[in-house]
Amino acid sequence: MAVSRIDLADVGSPERLVIEIFKAEPDLPIPIPVEKLAIQLGIEEIKELESDGFIGGLITNETKSRGVVLVQRRMKAERRRFTIGHELGHFLIPAHRPGKEDRFLCSMSDLLELDPKIADMRRRWEAEANRFSSLLLVPPHHFRKEANSSRDPDLGEVVRLAERYEVSKEVLGRAYVDYREEPVAFVVTHNGRVLRYFYRKGSFPFISVRWGDPVPKASLLIRKNHEQSVTSEIEETDAAQWLDVSRGHRAPTLFEQVHRQQQGYALILLSVEPSEEDDEADDSNWNRR
Repeated sequence: MAVSRIDLADVGSPERLVIEIFKAEPDLPIPIPVEKLAIQLGIEEIKELESDGFIGGLITNETKSRGVVLVQRRMKAERRRFTIGHELGHFLIPAHRPGKEDRFLCSMSDLLELDPKIADMRRRWEAEANRFSSLLLVPPHHFRKEANSSRDPDLGEVVRLAERYEVSKEVLGRAYVDYREEPVAFVVTHNGRVLRYFYRKGSFPFISVRWGDPVPKASLLIRKNHEQSVTSEIEETDAAQWLDVSRGHRAPTLFEQVHRQQQGYALILLSVEPSEEDDEADDSNWNRR
């Protein structure tokens, strides 16, 4: 590998860092060799994390001239890769300064933080590290074409591409929301309740179901049985169950697709028939409520 810290000097944003990395390393393969890249960029070692309540960490000095990445033991491979990318983000983004004992310690909630405009500085740093890891592991210049390779939005493609890029289905699903041309929403559920969802503001209709609410009874997830790890067919569904439809206005045509996972988790992809009036998508703007 040719990329070095010199190539990234004075680069502050996650987006710009990833651009400069790929400018120096245009032939990085998919899946991105994140551990080798971390070593190349000044990480001395990747070790097991032994602190309870945290899944990742970074030990570094004030000048960040060197660093050690910590990763929780027995973590799934795709989550391990994202965590390494996250800690590398903390290491490379100049504004991120280590806390007590010259270290960052990151919890699961830290690795789910996505709002880069949140007032709390530490949470904003976590969002920036997550943004860096997502862009590094699912690089837009590779992924955009693949996200649009199928005729219609397809949750099966999300599952397939997650395996190809060696990231979690949720990380890939968020990227799919960003780079799929048609407006889509990606929903994560657990035991019949909505955990979280992602869609492009101004492109996909407002979802009226709140985080923590039961999945609508008319949802494809509820009204049919689904085999584990098998993606369902795409079916039209009742838009009023999911979307905020104003009185006197016709609901958009809404399609739903389900992928049931282990331990009560399931993924849902919602898509609407696009209209010619749809504005150009804003890659980085996710509406979460």
